[in-house]
Amino acid sequence: MKLSELIKMYRAERHLSARAFAKQTGFSNAYISLLENDKVPSPSLEALNSIALAMGMSLDSMLRQVDDMNVRLSEEKSRNDLSGIKGILPIPESRQVPMLGAIACGEPIYMDEERGEYYPLDTKIHADFCLRAEGDSMTGARICDGDIVFIQAVPEVENGSIAAVAIDDEATLKYFFQYGDTVVLRPANPKYQEMTYSQDDLNRVRVLGRAVAFQSGL
Repeated sequence: MKLSELIKMYRAERHLSARAFAKQTGFSNAYISLLENDKVPSPSLEALNSIALAMGMSLDSMLRQVDDMNVRLSEEKSRNDLSGIKGILPIPESRQVPMLGAIACGEPIYMDEERGEYYPLDTKIHADFCLRAEGDSMTGARICDGDIVFIQAVPEVENGSIAAVAIDDEATLKYFFQYGDTVVLRPANPKYQEMTYSQDDLNRVRVLGRAVAFQSGL
């Protein structure tokens, strides 16, 4: 089932107008119309979470019901910015982002900084490098084994961000939280446990950057 079909079905079952549903989500009526007509090729994770909450379900539950689609992990522009969308959508300008190797979606793996491979990314999304995901610990965030994850290189990230984190000489991709002198790396798959580092162990942990986008099936 497509996201557009899921939204239409939800509204039909509750006799809810598009305007009323838009109000529930916090989006504009125009943006909801674009979603229902498959005119948003890569909705952000934040936008999808707002849609899921408006329908009374978790993001993971909603994503399990929809077909595979490209998802952006962060909003680079206002979520109601519809500039440039008129009739046929233009192909976005892209640039080449270097691949630095693999990153674990599960147990940390050795950082293989292979170079010479590049992947295209919309120029509106800022990323410094990309990594190939290995494992299934982030499937709840729609990041699966083999996906290409684009990273913005920053030394610190906000709590709740999906971050690429180095632990000693190994790397992993997890939700990042820091509470005082304790860092928690949280998976998006219930079969995996959180990874907690505190006190002297904090010296082993280094943020490589914030995940800003991913591409599936490459």
